[in-house]
Amino acid sequence: MFLHLLKRGCSDFASNAAGSAMLLRPKKTLHFLLVLLLCFFSPALLKASDLQQGLSDDELLDVISRKAFDYFVQEKDRATGLVRDRAGNFRRGGPGAPASIAGTGFGLTALGVGAERGWIDRGTAQESVRRTLEFFLKQAPEEHGFFYHFLDPRTGKRSGKSELSPIDTALFLAGALFAAEYFDDPEIRQMADRIYQRVDWPWMMHGGKTLALAWSPEEGFNKRRWDHYDESMILYLLAIGSPTHPLPPSTWQEIARPVGSYAGYRVIQMPPLFTHQYSHIWIDFRNKNDGFADYFQNSVNATRANREFCIRQSSKFSSYGPNSWGLTASDGPFGYKAYGAPPGWAIHDGTIAPTGCGGSIVFTPEESIACLRYFYEELGDRLWGTYGFSDAFNLDKKWFSDQALAIDQGAMLLMIENHRTGLIWETMKKNKELALAMEKAGFREGTKELPWPDPPRMEASYLHQGLKIDGYLKDWPGSIPLVLGPANKEVGNFQGEKDIRANIRFAWSPEALYFSVIVTDDNVILKRRGAQIWQDDIVEIYLDPKGDGLRWKDPDDFQIGFRPKSDSEEVEVWSWFQPGKESGDGMIAARGFAYKDGYVIEGGIRWRMMNLEPSAGMAVKLSVAVHDVDMDRSEGKLQWFFRNEEDFERFNLGEVILGAENSISSAGSHPSGDEKDTGDPS
Repeated sequence: MFLHLLKRGCSDFASNAAGSAMLLRPKKTLHFLLVLLLCFFSPALLKASDLQQGLSDDELLDVISRKAFDYFVQEKDRATGLVRDRAGNFRRGGPGAPASIAGTGFGLTALGVGAERGWIDRGTAQESVRRTLEFFLKQAPEEHGFFYHFLDPRTGKRSGKSELSPIDTALFLAGALFAAEYFDDPEIRQMADRIYQRVDWPWMMHGGKTLALAWSPEEGFNKRRWDHYDESMILYLLAIGSPTHPLPPSTWQEIARPVGSYAGYRVIQMPPLFTHQYSHIWIDFRNKNDGFADYFQNSVNATRANREFCIRQSSKFSSYGPNSWGLTASDGPFGYKAYGAPPGWAIHDGTIAPTGCGGSIVFTPEESIACLRYFYEELGDRLWGTYGFSDAFNLDKKWFSDQALAIDQGAMLLMIENHRTGLIWETMKKNKELALAMEKAGFREGTKELPWPDPPRMEASYLHQGLKIDGYLKDWPGSIPLVLGPANKEVGNFQGEKDIRANIRFAWSPEALYFSVIVTDDNVILKRRGAQIWQDDIVEIYLDPKGDGLRWKDPDDFQIGFRPKSDSEEVEVWSWFQPGKESGDGMIAARGFAYKDGYVIEGGIRWRMMNLEPSAGMAVKLSVAVHDVDMDRSEGKLQWFFRNEEDFERFNLGEVILGAENSISSAGSHPSGDEKDTGDPS
């Protein structure tokens, strides 16, 4: 009743001149000012009156979808067809956001949903699509067919120093190609095809094996690349299927797809949920695999892992729970962040975005509907606005976004439609280029389990008298080294074996575990000290002495960095998990040197530091990583074996097997006749 009166009061206020308050009696003047304050400061309260009780699941999805669709009608420029990246969800007006080409692609697809459901006249929707494509074909600034991420919605000019974005171009193209198939209009089809065929995909490769992350007139090609599994599946399939400038199918195999697990769910690691959603909006991956993965099932597992993580963390964060989950990129109390859940390096702070569970409805229908219902019925008074759900909320921070984002509203709207009717999937199956691309990439019918290899092993030679650690490697027995190269990339980009390569050997004595690393590196950067050496060219050794999984920052486990110095044979050592004992407390020794094309490090770690009693045949859980930084500050990392398994920031490592004690009794005679080092790494 109060909401009804407040809404009526605001309406009356809007229809009267502000100066009429001067004609009211004191009590009425007070009432007038109260209504004014409530109208100005409580727009969300008014929107709460739009909430309906007792909705069935279908009715709830209708309400959410229709509100999300309204975004793409109201926030679209009528002349250019460009859709604003974000908009106020409770109060319109004020400075507007730039347009997003990805959001515009979502909007083109949304027009088909709206026409199908009778929310917009089909002819009106078709004309809107035609105007949008005409603008992109004839006026939108582009380079080699790629569009800038953000544009001025009215003029269509580049917004600020926005970059040419391959992924956002692809999301726009997906919307354009959907519209061509859905409306089946010759003019629309011709324009969509011309825009698609204009894209020069090989140009964005810039001599590499994968697409550059971006390009700008000021900076040129971004050093980072689209080389890991994420939302870029739609990008690569459009590129491989191009009828004019295709990428070779081999690029599909260049994408890194590291597999981890959480709570029993095996997943290609990429924590934010949107990365597991976007390609699935337009492509039906169900019951298909490319020889490596069933990507639909992978997204099911990623969604379930995300929800389970929120359940397990609910005692620490009030926003989390069985019906309040969905960690994905969104606004947060401290700005926009790529929130996510394990496996993988996940960041989270209690912020939940409705698009997280809403955009995953095709993967977890029951859980997603229960989640959306909770947001609507329990939090709607603070979360529900002009376009439905606001972008995100954080109960512990008492923070609710007042914004709606195009890509987030779009993901919910389009995935809900796929869940209900399969409209986008069935329409896009008519697209010949995508069908051809999937064939070239090796897709076939049927599901497939993700690969789960056993941790790799290597042997450490036995040295009864230990080693003299001097960095010259004279005392090492002949053994087959572990070789790390670009194939062992964890992150970053490498130009080949000359850019980064490492030969690694291990040995042991009753006193210590020894290692030697010879690194080939075309640019050796040695500038930092102490805890910051991880930003330089360094070797890292991860140790899990108990063999129960390395827990990040657990003082019983170790992350030890070794970095040579440019002016001496000393080596900078830092152990990050041991506060107060960062230098090893006398238990770690290392020597080495840097030269023009690389560096050498030789070192030892006392068993006593690891609380281990060594014996032949024992398996020591460890991994070796090599961090590479180049002159342009681009960076990458090689890693032997470091797999996130079952829990947050818990990692399974490779195994070094301690060789038999009678295999090698010593490291050989010393040319100088000096006695061998006792194995004391200090």
